[in-house]
This record gives sequence, structure tokens and C-alpha cells, in this order.
Amino acid sequence: MDLGDLTRASARAIAAAVRGGDVSASEVVGASLDRITATDDQLHAFRHLDADRAIAAAAALDETRAGGETPGPLAGVPMAVKEQVAVGGLPREVGSLLMQGNREEADAPAVARLRAAGAVIVGMTAMPEYGHLAFGHSPLGPATRNPWSARHTPGGSSSGSAAALAAGQVALALGTDGGGSIRIPAACCGVVGHKPTLGRVPHAPLRHGFAPMSHLGPMARSVADTALLLDVIAAQDHADPASLPPEGVSYAEIASHPPTTGRIAWVPQFGDAKADPEVLQPCLAAVEALVDDGFEVTQVDPFLDDWIESWATLFDVSLALNVGDRLDEMRRVSDATLVARVEHGHRVGATEYLAAEADRRDVWAAFERLYQEFDVVMTPALLQPPLPVDPNTGVTGAPDSWVERWFQHMYPFNMTGQPAVSIPAGLTADGLPIGLQVVGPRLADGVTLGFAAAAEQRTGWDAAQPSI
Repeated sequence: MDLGDLTRASARAIAAAVRGGDVSASEVVGASLDRITATDDQLHAFRHLDADRAIAAAAALDETRAGGETPGPLAGVPMAVKEQVAVGGLPREVGSLLMQGNREEADAPAVARLRAAGAVIVGMTAMPEYGHLAFGHSPLGPATRNPWSARHTPGGSSSGSAAALAAGQVALALGTDGGGSIRIPAACCGVVGHKPTLGRVPHAPLRHGFAPMSHLGPMARSVADTALLLDVIAAQDHADPASLPPEGVSYAEIASHPPTTGRIAWVPQFGDAKADPEVLQPCLAAVEALVDDGFEVTQVDPFLDDWIESWATLFDVSLALNVGDRLDEMRRVSDATLVARVEHGHRVGATEYLAAEADRRDVWAAFERLYQEFDVVMTPALLQPPLPVDPNTGVTGAPDSWVERWFQHMYPFNMTGQPAVSIPAGLTADGLPIGLQVVGPRLADGVTLGFAAAAEQRTGWDAAQPSI
């Protein structure tokens, strides 16, 4: 099997080639580490590289195969893990000076499954402090850059995971998503990011047991690879009390044979905020291509209230619960925007919090009405192309009004817990990626990925190479 450039090969092709003996896991991981060495001084996608253990793991896989055993479904595939997710023996610093030096002893359940499936974890990717920003900078080090343009943000908070995928440093990655943190960087970097149904992938260890809006999910360069990764990590684990039993389908099989008909609700905007025409045009082109091929598409007029304040209340209270006991230290060393969020979370009273939960039920009801008529909802992933950043700091200079409005199509689905995936839809005139979002009913990750795969076939995305 000719894989061509190993750093651009799909995870499916890599795993098949390693299992078949056409390439060794050591060769694949070596190519990944070489690519990281060549590009990460520019990108800063990785916070911690685990090269020695990755090389040893790849060698062990090669010995396993030489001994007659068949490696797992992710045999030899190089992977990155967002530094919010526990990897035994590596730091878990969540982008914060408060957590600098913190090291996990054991793998998170999803990470343990990855190792058992033959994936090789090459390191931990960078993120903004405690995942509170949709951008790629933190106090721990240089800002992560967008591989398509170092002058633009890669999005956040799974910044490093998306950048590493787009740059060919790894073939698969894990991210987390509490308000768009998988889908925002996926859209900015021209990769695929799936926020599964809440609980589909166990998200542990978590300090307070439940994560009412935070999802752990797969990221890759195609829907098919994303689905393959979800097949490995989606299973119930009581370390996460919200985790769900299996859906009982093969996501990889669904992505390989996507639907040829279906009912789609096309929602070009929520509320009053309109998408930039450069964002809307490639998304609309993909939707029109689906219509041409027999899918039923109905444009749904704006029907949602502006629930961003309710989402922010729920998000900030969760932050305050998790890190608010260190607020005095945070005021000395943390990003001012994080401090403001935690302080807001502390000020929220019981009545305000319950009102936000009531709004959350309204969001749920609004989308449930749609799913009585449609299989999925499609929207532009973001309202603008990737935002520019300061060339020295990597901090965005966007107006305050865009800091959260930018991802207004993202956070409602953290409030509902429904599955949502961002796929590349095309490039702007300046060569920056644009994302199309596909959202399905709760528990229907297979349906969501199937329609995402169908849309992916019609986006005209030609996987043009980023500049880095």
C-alpha cells in the first residue's frame, strides 16, 4: 500500500497499512515526530511532547505484529490529546500557571481505550487557560497559530489539537467542548471536530462528577477518520456518571456509506446575528448540492432567542465551582478574562441560575420541535472567518461584541447536549477555512455523522495544504 506522505495519510489508511505490514508503526510515528520538530516552533500546537514513550509504544506495536498478533483498529496512528484530558505520566496543566507541574498518574478512560486500540499518543496539545476562550493563547507559553495563516487564530479551546491535525503533525486528536471548543478550532483550521451527545464519550476524571455542558470528542481530517475514532472511545464508564451505553452502531460504517436522502433544516442564522457572506457562501453551496442530489432542505427562519447570557451563566458557575477556591491566586497570575468569568460565577444567585436552566429547557424544546420534522439541522459553524491576532501575542483584536457572538451557532448545543460536528466547507478569498455545522437529535451521533459525511462529499473541499 502506497501511503504517500505519512503525515497526510488518513488514520484508516495508516492503521490498515500497519496491520498489513506495509509500513511499520515506528516509521509512521517517526514521520509524525519529524513533522512536529519541523513545524512546531511556528505553530506551538504542543504543550508537552512525549517522544520517547511514543517511539517505545510504536516499537512495541511492531513487535506485536511480528509475533503474529493483529494490532487494534488504530494501529500505529499518531495522536494528540488536549491537555485538559488526563494522560498518565504527563502534565495536565489546562493552560494555567495555577496547574503548572500537575501530573496525572492514570489515563482518562478514553485515553486508555486509545492505547488498547493501538493509537500512539505523541503529546499533549495547548489550550487557553481552563478552556475559557475561543482563541489560542494562555499564560503557559506562546500562542498557538493557525496553520493556514500565522496571523489568524486557530480558534479554541482545543487550539493545539486542531492546529496539529491541519499541519499534518498527527492523524487524530482529542478535544473537549463546553461552548464550541472542538468545533470552533475545527472550523478555523479546516478539520473535522465532533461534539458527541453528552455522555457518549466518558469525560473523566472530573472534579465534581458531572459536566453538564462539557463534551469529550474526536477530531480528524475527515468525517470517516472522526467516526473511526469515536467507535473506539464511545462506551459507558461509570467514572463519568453521565456516560451512556453504546449506540449500537458502527460510526465508521455509517461514515463510509452516508445517506443519499434525508430531511435537512438549513438555519443560516440564529437570532439577529448574521454570518459574514464569505462564511455563508460555501456553506450554502454545500446545502444546494445536497438539494441537487435529492435531499429535502428547508430554510428555517430565525426562531431562537439570544440565550448567550444563560449559557454564560451556566458556564461561569461551572468555572467558579471548579477553580473559584483559588481566586486570589488567579488574580495574580491568570488571564483577566478568566478572572472575570469566575467572579461572575460567584455572583450568580440561585434564582438566576435556575432561570438559566429554564432557558436551557427552552433551547431543548425549540430544537426538539425541529427534529419532529427534520433529520438534522445545518448551520454555518462560525459567523466570521478565523479572526486575526496580534503578530506578537497571538491575542485577537476582535471587538468585544464578537468574542462570544462569533460562535453563536455553537453554544446552544452544549446547553442541549445534542451531537454536533463541524466539517470544512471551503476557503475564503484569503485562503482561510470555513466550517459547516451539522447537528442531530440527542443520542443520534450516527445520524449526525452520516449527514456530515454526505455534506462532506459535496463541499468541494479539496484538502488544499495550509501554509505551515
